[in-house]
Amino acid sequence: MAEHTVCPWCSTEIVWDEVLGPEEECPYCHNELLEYRSLNVPIEVDEDSDHENQSEQDEPEEKGWSNFGWGDDAMLFGSADEMKYQEGVDRVLQEQLDVPECPQCREFMLLIGQETIEKQSFKPHAVEAIAEGMLQAPLDLDVYVCTSCFQVTKKLSPAGREELQEKIRELSEKADTEEA
Repeated sequence: MAEHTVCPWCSTEIVWDEVLGPEEECPYCHNELLEYRSLNVPIEVDEDSDHENQSEQDEPEEKGWSNFGWGDDAMLFGSADEMKYQEGVDRVLQEQLDVPECPQCREFMLLIGQETIEKQSFKPHAVEAIAEGMLQAPLDLDVYVCTSCFQVTKKLSPAGREELQEKIRELSEKADTEEA
C-alpha cells in the first residue's frame, strides 16, 4: 500500500512506496521534506482558568494606533468635526505645488504663508569665491505647518532657490575657468 505526503514547499502530493520508505527530498521542487526548517511549538491550554475574565481584568495600557486617534470603527477620526478638518486639509494640500513631510511626525504640511527676511536681520555667509555671499536679503521663506503636530518648517521660496542655484553654478564656472 502506498502512502501520501504533501510537499510543504510546492504543495505537490508525493506518493511513496512502503518498501522504499518516505522521500527525503521532493522530486518536483527538490526541497527537503523531513522537518527541515520546520518549527513545532507546543501550545498549552489551561482549561481551568477563565481566560475571558482574566483578559478583561488585566487589560494593559493602550498602545499603538489607539494613541493616534483611531476610533472603534477603524476610522482615523472619530467625530464629524475631525473628519471635516481632515477633508479641509486634503483640499488645501491638493492645491499646493510643494507638499513637504513634517520632520517630526511625517504628516504632510500646509503652506500657510511667506516670511520676508530684511537686510538688517540677515547676515549672508561669505564664500571665498563669492565675496557678497550666496544669497542677499531681502529674501522670502515659505512657512509650512504640520496639520497633526503643528510643527512649523520654513523653506526658501522658489525665487530664492533659483537665485541660490544660479550663484552655485557661477561658483562652479569660476572654478572651471581658473583650472583652465
